[in-house]
Amino acid sequence: MLNQQLFIQNIFTGQSAGESMVDRFVENYMGFQQLGTYLISLFVALILATIIAFHPQTFGKKEDINEIDAPKTLLFYAMIGSLIGATVADYGPELGFIFFGLGGLMRFRTNTGTSIQTGRLILVALIGLCCGLKMLYIAAISTVVAWILIYFLERRTLYQIEVKGIKSKVFLESVAAYRHILKKQKCNVIVEKKNTVKSKVSFIFSSPPKLRREDLEHSLEEQIPEENKGSIDWNIGVK
Repeated sequence: MLNQQLFIQNIFTGQSAGESMVDRFVENYMGFQQLGTYLISLFVALILATIIAFHPQTFGKKEDINEIDAPKTLLFYAMIGSLIGATVADYGPELGFIFFGLGGLMRFRTNTGTSIQTGRLILVALIGLCCGLKMLYIAAISTVVAWILIYFLERRTLYQIEVKGIKSKVFLESVAAYRHILKKQKCNVIVEKKNTVKSKVSFIFSSPPKLRREDLEHSLEEQIPEENKGSIDWNIGVK
């Protein structure tokens, strides 16, 4: 009898059970009122992290492949901090201890490799926690922004090659030959370090998205004159 009365009341008020469920879902999970606030805080965090990550006194003095990859790590951890701050603001400071404990556990008890890979793992875990906490607006926005960051930051693969055993008589000519082939393959040479005493040169460069390492190795092997060749050691940046 009570159900029939509620049904009749919904008809006269213009509400249905389906609409009520949708309204409750939007109210409890989507958080449209908080969406604008989180978007602003997220993008401000990324902008400020970019200013620090690309500071000329640090990024301008990059010497190795890890230093060049460092801004990616800073941007991901800035995003993680923004996500934690949003959840703590809505659910209380107790969540902050849970998040930092989870991050420490993943960092020191999980074989995740480099810091940027750890950052991705922590970010995915936090997105899952946000879903469980009914904060789908944070989870969805964070996923979209993380996807965009990965797409643009990882489009070009970072390589470091060290060419050893170059003949001292043609050292500069050989260095120019390797540089020419890299630029011919549309690679961006970031750092070039020559050691005339040991007859070796090191290049740090980024390759185009569609250029595979095998194709680049083949080009260097086929197009470098025999008298200018040296043995190559490869180091690949974080992916």
